[in-house]
Amino acid sequence: MLSRNVIISLAGFCLSLIIISFLKNETRAMEKKITKYEKKINFLEKNLYESQLDFYYLSSPKRISEKITNFSQEEYTNLNFYQIYFSLEHFLNEKKNN
Repeated sequence: MLSRNVIISLAGFCLSLIIISFLKNETRAMEKKITKYEKKINFLEKNLYESQLDFYYLSSPKRISEKITNFSQEEYTNLNFYQIYFSLEHFLNEKKNN
C-alpha cells in the first residue's frame, strides 16, 4: 500500500497542476485585455494628436485673420487685456456693478 507521504505528495502535485493551469489561463486573458486596451489607447492618442493639430492650425491668429478678411465685410479690432473676461462669473459681476 502507498504510504501517507506519497499520497500527500501526489495530491499536492495534482492540486498545484490545477492551480497553475488556472493561473496561466487567467493571465493569458488579462494579457489579451491589456493588449486590447493598449490598441484603444494608441488609437485615441492618434486621434487626439490629429485633433490638436487641426485645432492649432485652424485657430492660429494668422489663419483666423485670413478667414475674417476672406469671408467677412466687417472690420474687427483687437481687444485690450482689460476687456477680456476670465470666466462667466467675472463677466456677470462686472455687469452687476455697471
